[in-house]
Amino acid sequence: MKQKTIIRNTLVVLAVVFVLTGCGSVRLASTLKPSEVKDLRLGSAHFSIISHSIEYNKKSPGAKGWFDRLDQKLIAGRARAMYPELFTDDWTALPVIVKTRGEYNDSSMMISAFLTALTAGVIPFPGTTKLSVAVASDVRDAAGDCLADKQVNFELNQVVWMSLIGPLGAIPVPGEADLPRDGIFLFIPLTKDAYSTTKHTDYLADCIVEAIVQALRSVDPATLDVASQARKSRLQEVTVAGNRCWSFLAPVFSKGFAKQDKADLFVAMIYKEYPIRGAKPVESITVARRNGDGRWLPMTGYLRSVKELTAARVLIDDGKPSKVVIKKVDMPPLEDFIELGKNSTIDDIRWSNGILVEIKNSTLPRLMRKKNPEYLINLVTRIEKAVLNLNEQAQMADSRVQEMVVEGSGADTTQANELSVLCRQRIAIFKPILSALKQAVAAKGR
Repeated sequence: MKQKTIIRNTLVVLAVVFVLTGCGSVRLASTLKPSEVKDLRLGSAHFSIISHSIEYNKKSPGAKGWFDRLDQKLIAGRARAMYPELFTDDWTALPVIVKTRGEYNDSSMMISAFLTALTAGVIPFPGTTKLSVAVASDVRDAAGDCLADKQVNFELNQVVWMSLIGPLGAIPVPGEADLPRDGIFLFIPLTKDAYSTTKHTDYLADCIVEAIVQALRSVDPATLDVASQARKSRLQEVTVAGNRCWSFLAPVFSKGFAKQDKADLFVAMIYKEYPIRGAKPVESITVARRNGDGRWLPMTGYLRSVKELTAARVLIDDGKPSKVVIKKVDMPPLEDFIELGKNSTIDDIRWSNGILVEIKNSTLPRLMRKKNPEYLINLVTRIEKAVLNLNEQAQMADSRVQEMVVEGSGADTTQANELSVLCRQRIAIFKPILSALKQAVAAKGR
């Protein structure tokens, strides 16, 4: 009797297991396989993926699951791990801007589920999630100009079959597989990472990196070498207020990569230590801009992190900014401190006002003696236009303060008040400078 009970219970358990089994298998295959050549080199060139954007249907939960994690950090990290001789986070590496477009199609999965349901969940039918991926890699040289912009396409297929009743779904799904197939039997993983939510996305990231490498390999190695050497030369050791620092001369897209084909500014980025990508500079000073006909024009920028007035200038070599020169300034030139920058902060204005006071007391007398009337008249005109702009800024700041007070929202009016005070302070400094310049023009015109 006892033996019959054991047999009966065993049969019941087996029946329940047979009916309630959750068995499945998954395989993944791409038309573009990541290479196993970890020591790949392209001459002396190194690269850094500085930007990765991806376009896909964000309303699709399935597409979001595949593509949402593919940010710059993941792609750049996978690139450095796969090709350590090619990719780095060093500032001297040639920058690569990557734009990925992904399309997601899982219609085959719905057909698979329908066919499996017709067999009461006993016989599994394979369903495919298809990803169509286009990867555009834009490589930039030391001046921010495009070296190559190549698109590489590939498809990645995830094939799944499952059985609700019976163990057939645990049989490895047939076909090509780039990774070991995942298997599940009775909801128990047959492989250690069968339930991983990141493994397949990481492999997609590896395929994107391979697409980037394919694009890089299409560029003439000699061209890459020349661009790489030019980029490396933009990193220099400099002396700032007696201290050893590093300067990197970087091209800047003021409106962003997507809206500009060419960089329109050059910035000297000052570091206390040898810089790596992502490190925050002590200062960033604009030292050159591109004019209307595409030529680079040098500008003088001033460091704010040191007590003594120190200028950063750039040398132009073969029409392009090539080297930063840091130098202490004993007599600050009036010409550099008349107009305020477009994005000047309150601290910038306060600092510039202090320099104007020094100019009034030290530089101005010599300027009036040595310069001709035409030059002085030009300065007068620039200052008068600057005063008009300052008056306008001060009035707008006052209006903002009044609006906030009337609204009674409790908003902080400190910043608007400070801006108004500093603009009027600057006008007050300009008044004696204007008077002196006009007197000098009148004296020289006699």
